[in-house]
Amino acid sequence: MAQHEVAARAGSFAEWPEGFDARLLAALAKRGVTRPYTHQAEAIAAARGGQDVVLATSTASGKSLCFHAPIIQAALDDPRARALLLFPTKALARDQVRSLRALAAEVGPGLIGAGAYDGDTPPEERKAARTRAHVVATNPDMLHRGILPHHERWAPLLAELRYVVLDELHMYRGVFGSHVANVLRRLWRVCAYHGARPTVICCSATIQNPRELAAAVTGRPDFVLVDRDGAPTGPRTFVVLNPKVVDPATGVRRDYLKVTRAVTSVFRAARVATLAFCRTRKAVELLTRYLREDEAGVTPGQPVGIDAAAQARAEAAKKKIRGYRGGYLPELRREVEQALQDGEAQVVATTHALELGMDIGGLDAVVLAGYPGTRAATLQRSGRAGRRLSPSLTALVLSSDPLDQFIAATPGFLFDEPPERAQVDPDNPEILIPHLRCAAYELPISLRAGEAPETVVYPGLAAGEIGPALAYLAERGALHGERGEDGSARYFTIGDAFPADKVDLRGGLEENFTVLEVAPGLASDGRILAEVDFDDGPLYLHPGAIYSVEGQTYEVLRLDWQPRKAYVREVKATYYTEAISQVKVRVVEPIASDPPRGRGLGYAHLVRTVPGFKKLRFRTHENVGAGPVHLPDLELHTLAVHFTFGEWALALLPDPGRRAAAALAIGHALHHCAAMLLMCDVHDLGHAVVAGTAEAGSWAPVIASRSGRVSADAVMQAGASPCLLLYDNLPGGAGLASQAYALGAELFERVIAAVTGCRCARGCPTCLGVQGAGEPLGSGGAREGSSPMPAESPGLRGLASRIAAMQSLPGANHHGAGRPQPERRESLRADALALLMALRDRLRGAA
Repeated sequence: MAQHEVAARAGSFAEWPEGFDARLLAALAKRGVTRPYTHQAEAIAAARGGQDVVLATSTASGKSLCFHAPIIQAALDDPRARALLLFPTKALARDQVRSLRALAAEVGPGLIGAGAYDGDTPPEERKAARTRAHVVATNPDMLHRGILPHHERWAPLLAELRYVVLDELHMYRGVFGSHVANVLRRLWRVCAYHGARPTVICCSATIQNPRELAAAVTGRPDFVLVDRDGAPTGPRTFVVLNPKVVDPATGVRRDYLKVTRAVTSVFRAARVATLAFCRTRKAVELLTRYLREDEAGVTPGQPVGIDAAAQARAEAAKKKIRGYRGGYLPELRREVEQALQDGEAQVVATTHALELGMDIGGLDAVVLAGYPGTRAATLQRSGRAGRRLSPSLTALVLSSDPLDQFIAATPGFLFDEPPERAQVDPDNPEILIPHLRCAAYELPISLRAGEAPETVVYPGLAAGEIGPALAYLAERGALHGERGEDGSARYFTIGDAFPADKVDLRGGLEENFTVLEVAPGLASDGRILAEVDFDDGPLYLHPGAIYSVEGQTYEVLRLDWQPRKAYVREVKATYYTEAISQVKVRVVEPIASDPPRGRGLGYAHLVRTVPGFKKLRFRTHENVGAGPVHLPDLELHTLAVHFTFGEWALALLPDPGRRAAAALAIGHALHHCAAMLLMCDVHDLGHAVVAGTAEAGSWAPVIASRSGRVSADAVMQAGASPCLLLYDNLPGGAGLASQAYALGAELFERVIAAVTGCRCARGCPTCLGVQGAGEPLGSGGAREGSSPMPAESPGLRGLASRIAAMQSLPGANHHGAGRPQPERRESLRADALALLMALRDRLRGAA
């Protein structure tokens, strides 16, 4: 067990900035806010002064007031003033609308209107939000598809737009963040057309580079960073628990979910308000069921309701112990949120769905069932506990995954290192070009004759950069260009009515599956219980599956694939089901090939198969049966770059075991360094190791980047003549593999620099992956996300050069438990570096 203490901190207060309306100050005083915290005062003053602001203070530090106050004051000063609030989820937007309405009502009934605009908003409320609301809360997807293409209808809001708020800024990273950055570029164009230049207020969780991220996402360079937290906090205790070894011969540890249940039960028995974060929806349902049984005093297998007292305990447990996850119907999620706020729900088992800044009241403890995967997410979830000056406790229960066991062996990695960086690349041609088509539909893009190359003619882009992109689109018929007599050019979108409809910000979207309880004797489909994401359908809704909603079990009778409907019936199951999932990838057609340097780029085919499922008994988790699954495979067509080791690797490392370990470690390092260099999220990429050459079309098992678990097949292929595959984990690709191919030797230079410069002694999840992890961090070297990985690479400079590089690609499509032995780790590090340097030299063209 490891324990980390954070001392209590007194609050630091300031005076309200000048010019605030007495009605607003009175409403805030009525809520107990007589003076702002120092960070609130700093942020409000900057925003009121027209400066763009990014806040990066702790959870529950009152960041919402930093945009509520200036927005309400602006509306009091000028009833025409408007504000646009952007949230990554509909639930967050609606939560903020409720909060803002409550404060505005106390300022003065009917003075300030606020409305949500999303896919669930009825038509009459949409019209009211568009024409009358002072504040509109929405998400980037609706801004992209519902507002910008119809900006003339939104003229009353856009012409008087004073503030744009980006809450949960840290969520806008990787490919999704790059799309959002381009949506905001289009917003700034439309605002300028209607005569407005709004001030931007960004709120972020704790990340390493909040100001840099805010500037990259918004295209605004001059942000005021407010990161000195003035909110008071009580003493915080963070405990890391590693389940004990139950079989010394194999190193098997006690099931981490059982330990999570035991830890949470201690808080439950002490009546401590607790959030239990689980990594999967299945774990949420299991934990909810177990905790309810514990609260009701139910013995496993004993029927509930044999007497009135037992029945009463069971009903009380349903109110005190709740589940919360994606897939629940909106009304059920709102019910659980309200129960948390009112104090009726004492323990809530949840996924990351409650990690974001929903208003759920004060909590005393947080339990993390497994390491969340990043330090930033760990801090965000831990920050949910704490009622101002009251003590709070976070307990992290580690699983047997290699990454979790690295945390157990090296807790300093969690407590002593900074949170991860968040990055975007809005100038990625594969992302930028579709948005230029959308922008040209909204307003023509003009280039004056003789425009200096450095003159900014489009938000974030100068004439010398955007000119080649517009010409590229015009040559391919995606834009229509007109030349004036003076040599100026104007570009329009032709063809599609709404180009935005063909650009998905979050990747390909498929219709969700609806879960319906069968209604015998009725013509209707029955009661809707939940929704399941398309990708998760085969995992949770195959015939014979046990599907749970807040611990209540239902058996899946059939799954209608095309209508996207699953029919279930309520059952008293004694077991749950777990699907067996297999993911593999192969290159199906080359785009570019460079045999002398051992690299290639091609179209890739990713397949996820669910061949069967297991039946596992509740509580003991013993296997009590199995069954087949006959459902269509899920397929993804994308792009992949591959790097072949060749015969020289066999000579350099003749031992297959050492060769496999080094190749797998290099795959991890390449994956993570490429994500940093290409300014995307780690999950935007995937990697695999295949034997021989990728162009042979052989299947390779995909390696899970989070858990670090490697299949026997992956080890066998890596131990042969390995070839590394790095693919875009998005439908059709996002240009990441193409850029990695173009970088070539430069990419491996960065990988080598990251491995040699990492501050660990013998390998860690940052450099060689969990296969190379296990020794305490050293005192020197570079931190994750800092040098030797620069924010900008020479290979990625300049949009024009990237467009040219993109066009040069033929046929490119642009639309164990326990610590490793130090000797082995040192050998692995040396082996990996030897192979990396040989790969780099080969890519340089050396003999």
